[in-house]
Amino acid sequence: MKAFFERAIHSIGFAWCAFVIIVLGICSITFVGLQNTQSIAQIQQSFQNTSKVMLAIDRLHIDLLNAESSQRAYLITLQEDDLAPYKKALDQFSESITQAREIRSESDIQQKRIDNFVRYAEAKFALVGAGIRHVQTNSERSPKRLLKDVQISDLDLRTIYQEIIENETVIRNHLLTRLSKARKTSEANLIWFAAISIIMSSLLLILLIKHLRNVKQNALELEKNNELLEEKVQERTQALELYAEELGRSNRELEDFAFIASHDLQEPLRKIRAFSARITELYASAIDDKGKDYLSRMDNAAARMSLLISDLLALSRVTTKGKAFVEVDLNTVLEGVLDDLEIAINESNATITLATMPKIEGDESQLQQLFLNLLSNALKFRQADKAPEINVTVSEASAPAQHLDDITSEWIQIDVCDNGIGFEQDYSDKIFTPFQRLHSRTAYKGTGIGLSVCRRIVERHGGQITAHSEVGQGTTFSMILPIAASSFHLEENSNAGS
Repeated sequence: MKAFFERAIHSIGFAWCAFVIIVLGICSITFVGLQNTQSIAQIQQSFQNTSKVMLAIDRLHIDLLNAESSQRAYLITLQEDDLAPYKKALDQFSESITQAREIRSESDIQQKRIDNFVRYAEAKFALVGAGIRHVQTNSERSPKRLLKDVQISDLDLRTIYQEIIENETVIRNHLLTRLSKARKTSEANLIWFAAISIIMSSLLLILLIKHLRNVKQNALELEKNNELLEEKVQERTQALELYAEELGRSNRELEDFAFIASHDLQEPLRKIRAFSARITELYASAIDDKGKDYLSRMDNAAARMSLLISDLLALSRVTTKGKAFVEVDLNTVLEGVLDDLEIAINESNATITLATMPKIEGDESQLQQLFLNLLSNALKFRQADKAPEINVTVSEASAPAQHLDDITSEWIQIDVCDNGIGFEQDYSDKIFTPFQRLHSRTAYKGTGIGLSVCRRIVERHGGQITAHSEVGQGTTFSMILPIAASSFHLEENSNAGS
């Protein structure tokens, strides 16, 4: 089974590693492809920008040429019809200048040439217009002289235009070279991407096939292990059934032994006490005081032994002779307990205050034994100079520690408080242990089993009992019990002795 889980974990880990490698490879290739795409897009944008630069400069230059040709024709012929190209160029010149100012070259030096060309073009166009207007208004200056001035001013403009076109062409050719390289790189990356994709797909397919084989093998091993586990569970179930049957038989034998032992032990004790009483009655005059003391001690020891056997039998029968749980009215239970303790209550002048109790599921006879033991203890362990005051209260409570996962059942807490002699809190657990006594037999009678019986009864009902005390300040016994005790009780226990 351990090797099966180790192989499964190894297979899953290997598959995850391969998956991560494939994802990283795809991401790397995608990143490179995106970079190539962005590079091509940038080059194309720069290429378009050079076209815009050349187009804007050409348009501005053509407008100047048209204006210049129209001016020359007009200066030679002085005919208004020859000014038509100039007027058309004048209408377009403002838009051409705006476009030329908006364009930006890839080269800073080239951009300076463009700015100079635009500035010279504006000056040239203004000069052409001024010459035409001068001729129209003043004929003193020779048109040939004006034409010569225009030709001279056009030399720098043409030189700058040629430099702009030549350098922009160089930039454009450089961009074409970069675009060609980027496309080749993109094609190479595409080929690599296809090849790596094929390799990764093949690797993934191989891993998938291997993983499916491992899954199939693991499934077969798991099925085999389940069969073995079922066989072991069945064997263990049979062993537990045999053990339970043996345990039940042992419990029955123990019950029979306890009953027979108590009956057989009680009979000689009764005879001892009976003969002790006869000797004391018939031969009192023949026995001295020391002999009478021996007889009294023997009778008291026999009585304690009889009580001890009865208490041990009661302790053993809490779980083996318990009755099925039914709805019990705790008010009725406490009324019955007070009736049983009526003489002890009157003799001690005790005051007992009872709160209104709810109805719970439980064994009525055991619950009566529980409250009888607690109240009789409160009456017994009283202070010599105080009348006993006992308060029995009830409140809602949370589930005890062993039932913290239960959130549906209702729980109550019953507190039995007295003003008795109390005890040190360090003994709060010890007092529930059989035969544990905190006082001598001469001071307080008893066998030390009563509180053990109380704990057994509370635990059989799925609850918890604790004690809180302080010397000279009284004792409080707190019991946390479920309303529906059958939810926390094994039914076979209650039926074991029925």
